[in-house]
Parts: sequence; C-alpha cells; structure tokens
Amino acid sequence: MTAISGGHRSRTSRRRLVPAPVAVLAAGAVVACGGRAGSAPRVAPTAARVVPAAAAIVLETAGPPPSDTSVTFTTGATHVIVLRHGPPENVVFAELSFPPRAFRADSGRMVTVEIRPRPGVYGLDVTASQPFADGASVTFKYARYFLAPARARAAFGSDALYERALTVGHPIPGGPLLTLLPSTRPAADNLVGPVRSPGTYLVAAAP
Repeated sequence: MTAISGGHRSRTSRRRLVPAPVAVLAAGAVVACGGRAGSAPRVAPTAARVVPAAAAIVLETAGPPPSDTSVTFTTGATHVIVLRHGPPENVVFAELSFPPRAFRADSGRMVTVEIRPRPGVYGLDVTASQPFADGASVTFKYARYFLAPARARAAFGSDALYERALTVGHPIPGGPLLTLLPSTRPAADNLVGPVRSPGTYLVAAAP
C-alpha cells in the first residue's frame, strides 16, 4: 500500500512511499488531539436516500483549511491520500483510499487525482484522470474541529443527535438534490463513504 500525505500546498507526487510508522501516527492523530466525544461506531452502513440539497445541513469546521492537492500514482495497488488541516496542529482532515481496482484503467496505468477541500466545511471536490470503477472511499475525521451549525441544533435538538445523523453526501449533478450515501463509522468521529464518481463529497445530515 502506498500512503500519500497531502501537504500544505498543492503538489504532485508519484508513488511516494511513506514508512509504516508514519502511516500509523497519521491514523492516530485525531484520537490523540482530543475534542468532542463521538457516537458509537456503526456496524452496518446507513441506507442511501435522496433529499433536497437545501434540506441538508453540512458539518462545518473551525480548523485551518487543508490545501488543494494533486497526486499522481500507478493503478493496480492500494493508495491512500491523507489531507491535513493547516498548522499549527496539522490534524488529519480526510483520507481517500483507492484499492487496486478503484479505476477502470488497466493495472499499471498512471492516474492523477485532484482534491480541493471546500472552505469552512467538511467537504471535498474530487476529480481523476481515469474513470472510477468501484471500491474507492473517503474517510472524514472531525474529532478536533467539529462545528455544528446553529441550524443543526434547531433541527436535531443537540450537537450529539446531529452528529449521529451525519453521513457522506454527494450532490446529484444538474439538479438541486443530494444523495446521502451508505456510510459507516470505523471509529468515533470518523465517517466513511464511497467515492464512485468525480464530484463533491460532504459530511451532512437531513432531518
């Protein structure tokens, strides 16, 4: 597996190998930095549903924004791109995982993935130079900079209830609709959803 860590500026990296201890530290950074307690992990994915985009309440972030990142690698092996908030803490914001068959291209082809974090929210715009196949995913990590909008408290009654309703959302191109994707929680304050096509991926909930 290749773990590629997104830096504090846009860049392109080709098969940059990160030693295993670094990858382990990156995965544990959110837990170590403390913050709001999350809900219990989900065993099964949430059911997908389509809602009006205006009804979805997107999770905001109080942290320094990650930088745009462009990464080039070879298909046929697992690659993980790690995006971090800016200094001083450099906490993990999101991880995108691409298994060997994440793209339709034959193994050994080069692919460039471009990621642009959305300002002020837990969201990403993702594009790739090869068509997506299946298996890619995004993990948002919000333990440190979770910020529930006032609208969320009014709709759900509390930050905790809003947090439990969160899922990964994907706007439907060309219309005012949002698909709330099947999402899981491998750990508290970690939310995982599938990445099946280019576009925007957001952490959101709808009453």
